[in-house]
Amino acid sequence: MRNKFYLFISLSISLVLVFLIFLNAQYPFKNLEVGRWSVGYSFANNVFPPPKLILDNILPYTFIDSITGSSNNYIADPFFIKEKDSFYLFVEQKGIENADIALFVSADGNKYDYKGIVLDEDFHISYPQVFKYKNEFYMLPETKQAENLLLYKARNFPYDWQIEDTLLKGVELKDPSLLLSDELNLIVAVDDHLKQFMFTAGSLNGKWKEVENYFPRLGNETRPGGRFFKVNNTWYLPIQDRTDGYGSGISIFKLIHNDTGLKLEMAESSYLSAQANIKWFNRGMHQLDIQKIDEKFYMVYDGDRNTDNTHVYQVKRSLQFFLYDVYNYFYKE
Repeated sequence: MRNKFYLFISLSISLVLVFLIFLNAQYPFKNLEVGRWSVGYSFANNVFPPPKLILDNILPYTFIDSITGSSNNYIADPFFIKEKDSFYLFVEQKGIENADIALFVSADGNKYDYKGIVLDEDFHISYPQVFKYKNEFYMLPETKQAENLLLYKARNFPYDWQIEDTLLKGVELKDPSLLLSDELNLIVAVDDHLKQFMFTAGSLNGKWKEVENYFPRLGNETRPGGRFFKVNNTWYLPIQDRTDGYGSGISIFKLIHNDTGLKLEMAESSYLSAQANIKWFNRGMHQLDIQKIDEKFYMVYDGDRNTDNTHVYQVKRSLQFFLYDVYNYFYKE
């Protein structure tokens, strides 16, 4: 009897160790600590496979430090729009207090000038998704702390942004990515628990409602990391890959729209991740905006820098993401 008991204990310990090894391989317990974010940009001939990022085309967080005179800043969540002969790059600028929206302008997409803060609220605001709709300029940022999804309109583009509409009331959503097209209109976002939501409406200012029969995935690779973009008549959406911790990578998902409904399907895992040859992005990346400009694609992205090789242990996160994966696998069936 004693031998059977010891055998049972040994097998149990062995199974736990095997599970922990597997879990650590899926979602490492030890990750580089989050640092500070900078923004990059480049032209590319193609979107797939991922183009090589340009080392010199970086707007580093140290540039913002030099303007503010402090060292608690970063810039992240870049979105751009090209209007006439200029590139307008909007970013989240974070200082000691809430984040604001700042603007950079370029004549050629290669050299940018800082124009300062263009949108300042009493609450944290980020993800400045700027777009043109019916000859007017709009921005759909993250306004989670306002507990509403707010749409802004420029009265004097690229300045004077004012609230135009509340698309969704009483919601706390992160990184809402918008798709407006002849085919359909969508908003994809997540809540604090990384539960993914999808909403649809007849128009930008229409009544936005949750998509019926949409499977709301949980956990990793659910949070949008940029706007929808189209390649060869297919819509794609950047999604944050948090396998190696928050902001460690970006995967690309394909939008499937057919008679059975709507879903996002993996197109390319780890499309962008930590860049060993770019010190500003040595820990990871978590935002990407791609648009076709003439015959090329223009891309803006952000990356995070860890300067002292400090790590954090995230065993709870690893177990949580694994359980979410199990849920996603069985629920969708």
